[in-house]
Amino acid sequence: MLNALTAEWRREWIQLRRYPTEMLSELVVIVLVFYGLFLGASYMAGGAIFSGRLSDIIVGYVLWTLSMMSVGTMGWTISNEAQNGTLEQVFLSPFGAWFILLLRNMASVVISLLFTVITLFSVMAITHHYLVVSLWDVVPALLMIASAMGLGYLVASVTILMKRSQQLLNLLQFILLFLIMSPTASLSGPWRWVGIIAPFAPVVALLRNMMTKGESILSAGDWLIWSVVNAVLWLLVGLTVFAWAQKKAKRRGNLSHY
Repeated sequence: MLNALTAEWRREWIQLRRYPTEMLSELVVIVLVFYGLFLGASYMAGGAIFSGRLSDIIVGYVLWTLSMMSVGTMGWTISNEAQNGTLEQVFLSPFGAWFILLLRNMASVVISLLFTVITLFSVMAITHHYLVVSLWDVVPALLMIASAMGLGYLVASVTILMKRSQQLLNLLQFILLFLIMSPTASLSGPWRWVGIIAPFAPVVALLRNMMTKGESILSAGDWLIWSVVNAVLWLLVGLTVFAWAQKKAKRRGNLSHY
């Protein structure tokens, strides 16, 4: 296991060192997109941006970038392996395909967090609106990645069966944006369970309370507990569906197909 994780670390480092412009370009695009939205909203609102909701917008946008990287890793991995003709080798690994995907996500966690931190400070510098940032923010960020891994396994399940999921991944970006930006945490009554079960909803509420209100991670109500439950739930759902899709793909005998 340690050798496999080390190999994935080396793989991530080699790709980053060999193709540094890929991540740099992605970072520039993410920041410029927010800058364009910020300027457009500022012009249309006459300076009163988002009616005091700018903090929530920044937190949501940054978490959206983090979720895209975590969810997309698994889908793109399966798609690229299929195009390169090496998908069958991944499934023949003694560790299993699900574990290889998990290791690749674990290997990219540091890079994803670094990317997110740079995005956060870039966005705050653009808007001149600064949030409360502490090391404890890493905890909800890791819970966010765990939930995203669960969704990533769902995307990987579709990719195993269909082999091509580029358009699905493009559509998924907008679905993730809707899930993160929707105020599901403020729902009351029976609808409150939607804000607990929906992907990312509890952890978004937790991080917003920490970064916009300055609350500690332990004083943020029950959102920490529900964030853990949400992350475990979606990770288990993703693993279960992936196991089913893997068996179905093997019965079809299409793992070696392009």
